[in-house]
Amino acid sequence: MAEKKTLEDIISGHEARNASLRRVFLEKKVDLTEPRKIECHFWTWSPKDAAQLAESLKGRGFEILTQHPAAAAGDPARWNLEAAVRQSIELTMRPEFTDELVRLADSHGGLYDGWGTSV
Repeated sequence: MAEKKTLEDIISGHEARNASLRRVFLEKKVDLTEPRKIECHFWTWSPKDAAQLAESLKGRGFEILTQHPAAAAGDPARWNLEAAVRQSIELTMRPEFTDELVRLADSHGGLYDGWGTSV
């Protein structure tokens, strides 16, 4: 059975991914300071937690894109929540932003699974 990761381990994983993404964006000559639509992905394990996390995200300026059951084999209670915010890639990759979303998701019984954007 896999051990549950600590919040610090989860944050470190996101920071490593962000460092890799930064290199890719710079190679593609993407302006990291340009505001753009950033989509953030979360998992929760109940409709109540998904709704409460969505409300917390809306209070932080996010638009909720999708919020629905996403059951999988061995994980029948899983919910998918996707939210968007308009900001730069640079801001999105800041450790403070990652830390806030990881801890916010955790406070609602959820998991921040990362972000994406069109370039």
